[in-house]
Amino acid sequence: MSNEQQNKIVAFPLLKERLVEKATDHMQHKQFQEALPLFEQAYELDNKHHEILLGLVICHVELGDAGIAKELCEQMLKEDIGDYYHNLQMYLMVLIQLGHYHEGYVTLQAVIQEHKLPSEHAEQLYQLLEFCKNRMNQEQVIEEQTEEEQTEEEQLEQFKSFTALDNIQDQLEWVHSLKTKRIEKQRFFLEQLFSSEAVHPIVKTVALKTVMEEEVDIDFMITKFGETKKVNALQLQRTTPYFFAEQVEAQLTEKLEHENPTLLQVAVEIWQRHLFITFPFLPGDNVKLWTEAVYAISLMMQGEESDAAVAEEDGSFSAAELRKAIKELKEIEEISFI
Repeated sequence: MSNEQQNKIVAFPLLKERLVEKATDHMQHKQFQEALPLFEQAYELDNKHHEILLGLVICHVELGDAGIAKELCEQMLKEDIGDYYHNLQMYLMVLIQLGHYHEGYVTLQAVIQEHKLPSEHAEQLYQLLEFCKNRMNQEQVIEEQTEEEQTEEEQLEQFKSFTALDNIQDQLEWVHSLKTKRIEKQRFFLEQLFSSEAVHPIVKTVALKTVMEEEVDIDFMITKFGETKKVNALQLQRTTPYFFAEQVEAQLTEKLEHENPTLLQVAVEIWQRHLFITFPFLPGDNVKLWTEAVYAISLMMQGEESDAAVAEEDGSFSAAELRKAIKELKEIEEISFI
C-alpha cells in the first residue's frame, strides 16, 4: 500500500467515542492498566478532548506516573481544555502527590490574586492552599531540626567530602548551595573552609560573599596567602566596596580613558580580579603605587614594554615597592582562571 493510500485511511466512525467509553468502563472498575492504552489510542485521534486527557491523568496517577500526569494537567491549563478550575484542582492534587508543595502554593496564590474564585470551587482550593502551606512549614521545621542536630564531627566529615572534590567548580556549586541552608548552622564547616590553605582563594571569596549576603552577624578567622585576619560578615557587607580600591580604579580611568581605552579595560579587569581573589585583604593603602603597578602589568599583558625600575618622582613609593606590587599582581593573575 502506498503512503498516499495510507494517508487517506480514516478512523472507523465513532472509534474515538468507543475507545473512550471502553476505557472509562475499565477505569470505573479500577482497571487502570487496561484503560490507559485505550485512552492513549483516543488521544492520538484527538489530543484536545477533555475527557480523554482527564482519563489519561487519572490512569497515570493511579499507576504511579505522576510526572506524566503533571504534564497533561499543564497542557489542559495552558490550552484551556475543559473547566479551568476543575483542571486546577486536579493539577494541585498531582503536585501534592509529587511532593511539590511550594510549587502548588505559589501557583494557587497567583490564581487567587489574579481571579475571584468561583463559589463552587473556592472552598476546595483554599483547603488545598492551606494544605500546601502546612506541608511547606513542616518541611522547613524538619530541615532546621536536621541542621541543628548536625554535630561538629559531622560538619568536619562534610568538610572532608568538600575538599575531596577534585573540580573547583564542584566546590563552588557546594558553596552556592549554602544559600538554601541556615548559615549559622554551618559555622564549623565554614570555619574549616576559611582557615584551610588547601581551599582555593576564589572558593573562599565566594563562600565569604555568600555569608555576607545572608547578613549574619558572625566572626570568622580567614587565611589567604599566608595572612590571617578576623572578619565579621555583617560588618564587611556594610563597609564594602573599599574607598582605596575605588580610588585606584579612578586614577587608572583618569590616566588611560582618553589615551588608551582598550588598555583601561584590561587594567580595570586585572584590578577587580585581584581584589576579588584577595578579598577581604587589601594590598595596602598607597593609591599611586597600585595604580602604577596595575598599569605596568596591563602593559605586559598586552605585550608592551614597562619600566618598573623607575621610582615615582614624588617619592611616594620606591622602585623596589613597585616591582613587589607587580609581582603580587602577576602571581594572583596566574591563579585567577579556574
